This record gives sequence, structure tokens and C-alpha cells, in this order.
Amino acid sequence: MIEVDILGAVAAAAQRILGEVSIWGAVAAAVALFFGSFVFSATGFGIGMIATPILLLAYEPLTTIVVTGTAGMGVGVWIFTKSWRDIPMRVVLPIALAAVIGSPISVIILRNADAGLLTIGIAALIILFAIGSFVKVEREIPYSTPIGIAAGFIVGVLLPTTGVAGSLVMLYFMTRQWERLQVRAAMAFFLLVLMTASVIQWAIAGFYTHERLTLLGIAVIPSIAGLALGAMLVRRLNESVFQYLVIGIIIASSVLVIGQELLKLV
Repeated sequence: MIEVDILGAVAAAAQRILGEVSIWGAVAAAVALFFGSFVFSATGFGIGMIATPILLLAYEPLTTIVVTGTAGMGVGVWIFTKSWRDIPMRVVLPIALAAVIGSPISVIILRNADAGLLTIGIAALIILFAIGSFVKVEREIPYSTPIGIAAGFIVGVLLPTTGVAGSLVMLYFMTRQWERLQVRAAMAFFLLVLMTASVIQWAIAGFYTHERLTLLGIAVIPSIAGLALGAMLVRRLNESVFQYLVIGIIIASSVLVIGQELLKLV
């Protein structure tokens, strides 16, 4: 009886600290952002694709996107400070600026539209791109720069809305025949620029509620732990393993997102 009372008191104290956030919601945020930060740190992308499906089990899409995107910006800052010398800036910067131009559209979508069908469509497209990328590209694709800028704009619209479209730019970078550290640094910088612009727009739109800020506070330590683990892993991966890991993340997470959205429609 005493043990039950103690557990009940601890649970009540934890709930008072968490406020509007349920214990299950706090656990979901911690787990999602640990694994998301781990993958992001190791590969330069993927925090949304990993964390979003987990957070969607406990929260609606707007909270999920805002929390994941803001945490991703923080992890991106750390990666940038460690890898900025590896960024092919002349290629990446125009693509990142195109994403920033597209990002205001995402705020309109988040505020007014149901992104479920859009998420299914883009995730299916990503799977096709990912499967195609198993074929080794021996040269850059034709009209490479315009295609990269177009991909950046599309991701600027869709990534802050769905959390899954970053793969389009990642796959584009992989056609450039860069080494893995360059790909990782380029993608992290791209996402940092895009998510910084998105966070500013979300703040202006009033998306940062007390509950969402609390979730971000809960996720700080798990995110740091995942970041550190991913940083250790990235130096142990060879080029082939890195490519297969990235493509595996793309396919697995996109299938999971499609499954979740289809279940909502049933």
C-alpha cells in the first residue's frame, strides 16, 4: 500500500511538472527525438522522418511538425559548427534559398489544410526515388542546378508541412558524387536554413503553445544523447554502408508514414 502511494505521489508530481503534457506524450517526445537526432547526426537528415511517425502516435500533426522541426534546427546548428568546411556552399546555398522562398506556403497549409493525402503522395514519390537511387549514378544528372533549385523549393513547401519531403534534396545531393561527409554537411546546412526560416514563421503564426514548448524542453537531453551517438557512428561508416543506410531510412519511414495515413482514411 505504501509503495502504491509513493508511486502515485511520484506520478502526480511528474504530471504537475509536465503540465498539459501527458506522461505518455513526454515519453513519445523523448524517444522520437532521441532516435531522430541520432539519425540526423549520423546522416545529415532524417530527424523528421524518424521522429514524426512516433510523435504522431501521441499528438496531432501541427504539434508533431513544430516540435520536430524546432529540435531539428537545434541539431542542425551543432552539425554546422562541426562540418561547415565540408559544405559545397556554391551548390547548396541557392537550393536552400529556394526552400526559404517556398516555406511561407507551408504555414498556410498547416493553418488551413489537411495534409494527409499530400503526405501519402509525397511519401510514395520518395519511395520511387529511393528505389531508383540504388542504381549507381556515374555522372551528374542533366540540368543539375535547375533541378536542385526546384527540389529545394518543393521541399521548402512540403517539409515543414509533412516532415518527409527532405529526401528529395538528399537524393539530389547523392547524385553529385560527393563523399559522405560532404553530403551530410550539405544536407544539414540545407535543413538548418529551411528550419530556421520555418521556426521564425511558426513563431509569428503563434504555433508555439505552452505544451509544445514543454515538449521541446523534455526533448533536450534525449536529443543531445542521440546527437552524440550519431556523431560517433558517422566516422565508422564507409561510403557504401552510408548510402544504404540513408536509402533504408527513406524507404522504411516513408512506408510507415503511408501506412499511418491510410489507417486514418479507413
